[in-house]
Amino acid sequence: MRGSGNNEFVFAFEINFPDSLKEQKVSFDQDICVAFLSDIHVGSNKHLGEEFSKFLEWINNDKELAPKIKYLFFIGDNVDGVGVFPGQEKLLKLKSLKEQYDLLAKYLLKIPKEITMFMCPGQHDSSRVAEPQPIIDNYYGEELHKISNLILVPNPSMIKLSEGEKEFKILMYHGASIHNFINEIEELRIMKAHKCPAKAVKYMLKKRNLAPTHSLVSYIPNKNKDPLVISETPDVLCTGEVHRLDIERYKGTLILTGSCWQSQTDFEEKVGNIPDPCKVPVLNLKSGELKILDFSENEDK
Repeated sequence: MRGSGNNEFVFAFEINFPDSLKEQKVSFDQDICVAFLSDIHVGSNKHLGEEFSKFLEWINNDKELAPKIKYLFFIGDNVDGVGVFPGQEKLLKLKSLKEQYDLLAKYLLKIPKEITMFMCPGQHDSSRVAEPQPIIDNYYGEELHKISNLILVPNPSMIKLSEGEKEFKILMYHGASIHNFINEIEELRIMKAHKCPAKAVKYMLKKRNLAPTHSLVSYIPNKNKDPLVISETPDVLCTGEVHRLDIERYKGTLILTGSCWQSQTDFEEKVGNIPDPCKVPVLNLKSGELKILDFSENEDK
């Protein structure tokens, strides 16, 4: 803040936000990749199980790109949940959380063991809705806790991948605040940013906070540290929630909003949200190249 005054009060002339800048690009020497998935919604009657099985088949049989993938990020809403909204039971193929997580575990067991997976919860998972969300619990998600190459993390989480002294930082956040960013910021509202949600996520970096306005999301206050503050500038900020793949670069940080594995729901149709399902971004940590794989119906790549 710029202003004038004394040790009792200040008249503010200008407010400057922290903003974000990643000054040095991190490139690994090893030719490895990370891939990002979100909003699988296992258990929904709109879940695209056949398409997700195509992804699992690809990651096990592709000889060119898949062997380079060493890390997989699952960014929330991994199952559809139970009782998330009134009348949801009519829209479920699997009626219990236990069944949903058991099927999700069967999916994940098909992913090669040499790939390390990170998974955070979203609002549909078996974790409290208020942020920061703890890891998916051991009661309903018991089978997930048995998977040796799966690391369950809170929402949000900063994951640091290391190679020698190099650190590649990936901030994963499911993204509950995105809708309110769009509703509250005129520029985003006018451009209908639900169709280009990475532009809303860019404001998280500008404000250095995943939910900078009181009541933007439900949260648990912490008197010692605000867990929604972006204290370290990430190399990648990845989110889910909006069911649309979108990509932006902002001052050295790559922004990725995740696709989904669920066809358009009745609610999405009502509010005019058109999902963009079955897309998997794959980022090469050596070259910085980003490839988008499409596993939707009738697509070869």
